[in-house]
Amino acid sequence: MENHISGSWTLDKYEVKPFVSLLKEFSILEVKGEDAEVFLHGQFTNHIKNLGESFRLAAYCQPQGRILALMRVVKYNDAYLLILPTDLVAGFVKRLSMFILRSKVTIREAQELSVYGLIDPDIAPPEIDHAVLTDGYLIGRVRDWNNKARVMVVGDAQTLSERFTGVTDDAALWFKSEIESGTPWVFEKTKEAFIPQWINLDKIGGLVFDKGCYPGQEIISRVQHIGSTPRRMIVLKSNDSVTVLANTDIFQANQAVGNIVMSVNSSAETVVLAEVTLKSMEGGTYQINGVSFSMSALPYSL
Repeated sequence: MENHISGSWTLDKYEVKPFVSLLKEFSILEVKGEDAEVFLHGQFTNHIKNLGESFRLAAYCQPQGRILALMRVVKYNDAYLLILPTDLVAGFVKRLSMFILRSKVTIREAQELSVYGLIDPDIAPPEIDHAVLTDGYLIGRVRDWNNKARVMVVGDAQTLSERFTGVTDDAALWFKSEIESGTPWVFEKTKEAFIPQWINLDKIGGLVFDKGCYPGQEIISRVQHIGSTPRRMIVLKSNDSVTVLANTDIFQANQAVGNIVMSVNSSAETVVLAEVTLKSMEGGTYQINGVSFSMSALPYSL
């Protein structure tokens, strides 16, 4: 059973051979027009100009620096594709459209396209955070997991269904790999809960400080100039199986010290991405829904 709208999944099987999943948690927006590049560049935390073959992680924030949406951005023919959680699409499009004004930009949901997640794929992947166009579909590589390559494949739904076999619509293993690779996603449940540094976007290529203005930049840059952020994202694990929804409070010594970003549980363990205070990391042990969790290593340094 899954509760992906609340950032929580249950893993019933654990096989990588390779793993191919239809990621129905995501939708794809197509942004086109003469001014699309300039418009998008002025909205997100990452570079959109001269995107080239990048498969870029970027956040869209409100003026106080809180993340409204987190997405992958990729160039596809004469358009930009934004891959983001389905439960955010309606509100995201409505808000972004408010700022188009006289710009020559169109935004639509590309319902004819699907997103697949592959672990240890039988196709040659590009470099991490880059994409290649092959046989009419895009292959975008994300961070590796357990020394296995991972890619997100974007293309016509019918074409992808014919190209890949053994496809599952259970994405729990994919999101386990996202969690253990230290890659967050923001859902409706956690919209406006985090600023980019709190979930390590500055450590995984989702936040830059050498571009022009965008919503929330003043607050986000101020945190960076201070020299440290009071909160960071870490991986926590427990040997108990427990369903933990996104935005659930995390406790240490009966004090709330953070929030759940995403979680996956199986019969053997529960693994979560957790946004917590730096001070709490000195203790190393946390309580979530009355269950004890311990820190597990991230594949990158904080």
